[in-house]
Amino acid sequence: MLFPTLDYLLFLPLSVLAYWFTPRSLRLAVLALVSVAFYASWRLAYLPVLLGVTAIAWLGGAWVSARRRSGSTGAWSLLFVLILLLSPLLGFKYWNWLSGDLVAALGWLGLELELPRVELALPVGISFFTFQALAYVVDVSRDRAPEKGLLRFVNFLVFFPQLVAGPIVRRSELLPQLCSLPLLVKGQVGSGLFRIGRGMLKKVLLADIVRVGMVDPIFAEPERFTSLELLIGLYAYTLQIYYDFSGYTDIALGSAKLFGFELPENFRRPYKATSVAGFWRRWHITLSNWVRDYIYYPLGGARVRPNGRIYFNIMATLLIIGIWHGASWNFVVYGLLHGAAVALNRAIRARTGRRPDDPLPGRWAWFWRFALTFHFVVLARILFRATDFMTSWSYFCGLFDGSFVMPRFSALAWFMFALGYTIHFSPEAWQQRAEQLFREAGPGLWALGLAAVTAACMLLGTGEQLAFIYYQF
Repeated sequence: MLFPTLDYLLFLPLSVLAYWFTPRSLRLAVLALVSVAFYASWRLAYLPVLLGVTAIAWLGGAWVSARRRSGSTGAWSLLFVLILLLSPLLGFKYWNWLSGDLVAALGWLGLELELPRVELALPVGISFFTFQALAYVVDVSRDRAPEKGLLRFVNFLVFFPQLVAGPIVRRSELLPQLCSLPLLVKGQVGSGLFRIGRGMLKKVLLADIVRVGMVDPIFAEPERFTSLELLIGLYAYTLQIYYDFSGYTDIALGSAKLFGFELPENFRRPYKATSVAGFWRRWHITLSNWVRDYIYYPLGGARVRPNGRIYFNIMATLLIIGIWHGASWNFVVYGLLHGAAVALNRAIRARTGRRPDDPLPGRWAWFWRFALTFHFVVLARILFRATDFMTSWSYFCGLFDGSFVMPRFSALAWFMFALGYTIHFSPEAWQQRAEQLFREAGPGLWALGLAAVTAACMLLGTGEQLAFIYYQF
């Protein structure tokens, strides 16, 4: 069930009404039921994967906690539970890649080996709910009490707004709310509806129009396009992936608000960053925080010596981020490139004492740092979008073939391209003011505003139901 569809626009209000018109003692059951139904609407056969991960995390967390209370360190029990939780993700997402490369490597050595392949499609959202389950079990192993209420825990892991593409929610961010079941507060409904409407516009008008009008044709046959068109295509994909993913997040956060829940923000105008380290503080924030707390810090973070280990920790952390996104060498190289850039930022900060988001001394200092960071991110997007490493290299080389014919894109695609970047680099206070005005407008104007959003999406949209990019992760 895609967010920007009639199915979801019927499912969401019915779920909200069912939740609020149910006695308080039964609301967790209703929420769990609608969340499971939401996931089952994708493909019923994969529901056992989600429920299996949920059961392993809940029972595994209780077992690890009991082992610690008995005097054991719980290290081996924790490792066993983590392996169980990772098994579906490794099997569905990474087995074909790893086994295929192993067979090829052995073939070069003259050894023949046949390994079975997983022919099933990747369960939607598996990377998100697996990482959420892993964080919960690790937190329990760090002397935090396990969640005893099964319904609360099920809702923590399968809450449908954030289930298939985040944000990756931590136990401290959602479980306390599931315990108290907060009532709606003033402005929460208006804010939620504003976020849903904004997310729909981001996805249908900005991301999808740019995708269909610019990105897909170029990446389908890059050899047909000139250097300038390939460059514009990269700028377009950089814009598309931001509005696609942040649009999903807006709808997720807005939907959660209608139930009285607050989820963590996942974006903070990432292309305004003036360093790659700063970019990862603004892009997919919940994933960046996850790898920081469960990979970087356990490796020793920046407190280890010699300094070379700090840079190893940075590289390992960004490599995990790269591989999290996909099972191919493209994402390995993507992670290593970002790791090298963040390590360079770290080395520079060690000399200057600046942090990634500290104010810069002047406009020129801001501009050249911003320009370098932005174009590093843009060029690295080739690895993100191209189907394999050789295609990525071919696209990169095509940027320098010297052919600069005027790009052949539709006027609507150009307009949305320009509008998207203008909005992204506009003052953040404008967005906050717009949300405040909408929140204070009242139900009548909310209905008119959402009707206008719906009409714009229907009239200007591509007419295709295009899945969110991060569903594949």
